[in-house]
Order: sequence, then structure tokens, then C-alpha cells
Amino acid sequence: MPPRTPPPSKSLNLSFPPSDAATYRDLLMFEERLKTTAANLQRRKSKYQLFLAYLVFSIALLLVEVLLPPDSSLFAVPYRLVLHELLPNYYTRDNKALPHPYIATGLLFVSVTTLFLFFASGMYAEKIAYANKYVPHANRALRSFNIYLNMRQPPLRSKFPTYLNP
Repeated sequence: MPPRTPPPSKSLNLSFPPSDAATYRDLLMFEERLKTTAANLQRRKSKYQLFLAYLVFSIALLLVEVLLPPDSSLFAVPYRLVLHELLPNYYTRDNKALPHPYIATGLLFVSVTTLFLFFASGMYAEKIAYANKYVPHANRALRSFNIYLNMRQPPLRSKFPTYLNP
């Protein structure tokens, strides 16, 4: 067995990149890339949050439609208007046409299944939760380089004209 070599001494042989214009330009490009990535993630997050809110709203609306009696149907009025426009000879304005109850039940089933698959497939974690973790993760990675990615938004008060601010 060969003899052990002592570990290298921990001297202060730190090498820093040269502080010239090229290094500064590279750092600015890197910072801009991080900021655009964070902005794109926030934009994508807001789109998926809007989709999720729409899905929850439609589930609530369909649940009300399924649970209430057919006489107080929310879909009856638009259903009658469409039937009157498409088939005016058969359906008059005073006709009491009601949509089939399985339509609302089927749409509710599809909406709940979509909501379940949205969370079960990891779409929530990938599209919404990851955008919240990106800036703290980037800051942890950049901490060893003594760089901090500041993505804080200015307060809403600063966006108003000065005469509106108290």
C-alpha cells in the first residue's frame, strides 16, 4: 500500500475573475437571464392560477346546478335562448325546455376529474409552486458568489402619482 500523502494545506490561494469589462458584461447578462426566467415563471404561474380559479368556479357552478331542483336550473335560460335561436319553429320563448340533468352531471364529473389530474400529475407543483421557489433557490445558489437576485416588487403606493399618496 502506498504511503499516504498529507492533504494539501488550506492556504488563501483564492482566484478571482479579472475585474474587466468582459466579466462585468457577463455578470449583467447572467443577471438579466435570471430575471427574465423569474418573470416568465411568474407570468406562467398567473396563467395557471387563472385556469385553476376558473376550474374551481365552474365546479362550484356545476355543483349548484346538480344539487338544486330542475325548476331552478341556472342553465335553463341560456338553453332556452339557444334552442329558440336555432329552432324557432319548435321552441317558442314561453316553452319550458330544460336541459337533460346528465349534462350538468357529466360536466361536473369532467371538471372534478380535471382538477384531480391537475394536482395528481404534478402540474401544480411544476407550474405554480416552482415559480415561488425559483428566486430563493437562485439566491441560495448565488450566495457563495456574494450575489443576490432581488426580484421584490415595488409597493403599490409608489405606482400612484404623488398627490394620491398620503
